Amino acid sequence: MLKLKTLAAAAALLACACLPAAAAAKATEKATLTTSFTPDRLGASTTVGFSFNILTTEGLAPPPLNSIDLHMPAGMNYTTTTLGLAICQPEVLAKEGLAGCPVNSRLGFGSAYVEVPFGDGAGTELPEIQAVMGPSHTGNIAVLFYANGKAPVSAQLVFKGEVEPASGAFGSQLTTLVPPIPSVPGGNNVAILSVKATIGPEGLTYEKHVHGKLVHFKPLGIGVPEHCPRGGFPFSASFTFEDGSATTASAKVPCPASHSSARRKK
Repeated sequence: MLKLKTLAAAAALLACACLPAAAAAKATEKATLTTSFTPDRLGASTTVGFSFNILTTEGLAPPPLNSIDLHMPAGMNYTTTTLGLAICQPEVLAKEGLAGCPVNSRLGFGSAYVEVPFGDGAGTELPEIQAVMGPSHTGNIAVLFYANGKAPVSAQLVFKGEVEPASGAFGSQLTTLVPPIPSVPGGNNVAILSVKATIGPEGLTYEKHVHGKLVHFKPLGIGVPEHCPRGGFPFSASFTFEDGSATTASAKVPCPASHSSARRKK
C-alpha cells in the first residue's frame, strides 16, 4: 500500500539544492505526514488519502528512500471492501504500465516530487503513480505502485507493498519497498521529496457483466470504524534511507464533527 509501497491530502513541492554525498550523510531527515478520509464519516466506505514530505534539518534533499511503512488506525474494516477484484502481475505492470492491468485491479493513484541530481544542477519531476492489487504470496493484501517518470528522467518503476497486521493503536501497516531510482550513469540515485496518494474508490470505476451487458460501478472502499478514538484516528509513517538513516512522522484524521459523543471511545 502504496510505489506504494506505496502506498493523500495535499503534498507541497519541495525545492532543494543538489548536495554532495558527504554532506548528505551528515544531514538529519525530517518528515511530515498528512492523512484523510473521503468521505469522513463513521462506518462509511472511504478513500484513505495520505501524503508525506521529506527534507533534512539543513533544508536540503534527503538521501534516496529504501522503504516506507504506513501504519493505519485499528478497526479499519477490510472485509466489506470490493477493491481489488482482479490481480495485476508485476511483470506485466512493469512492461505495459497501467494499460496491462485489469480495470478491477486498480486501488488508487497519486503523484510524487523527486530530486534528480543532474550535472551542475538538479531537476524535479512529477511522476504518475498508480496503485493496483498484486499477487499475494503470504495471504496478506499485496499492493503494487507503478511510477511513470517522463522528464527529466524517463523511468517506469514498480514498488511492491504489503498490508501486514499491526498492534496497539494501529490495526495494519502498508509496508513498501522502494527500489533504487537511477538518474544518469555514474550519478546518484533519485531522492523522493514528497508523495501524495490515495487508496480507495474515489476516482475509480470498475466493470462487470450483467445479463450479457458491461456495467460500470463504483467499488466499496475500506470501512471507517463505527467509533472514533479520543483525539482522532492515528496514522504513523516510518522511512528508511539508502545511507542507513531513518525517520518517522505521525498524523491524525480528526473525529467527524457530526458524530455524537456517545459513539466516541472513552
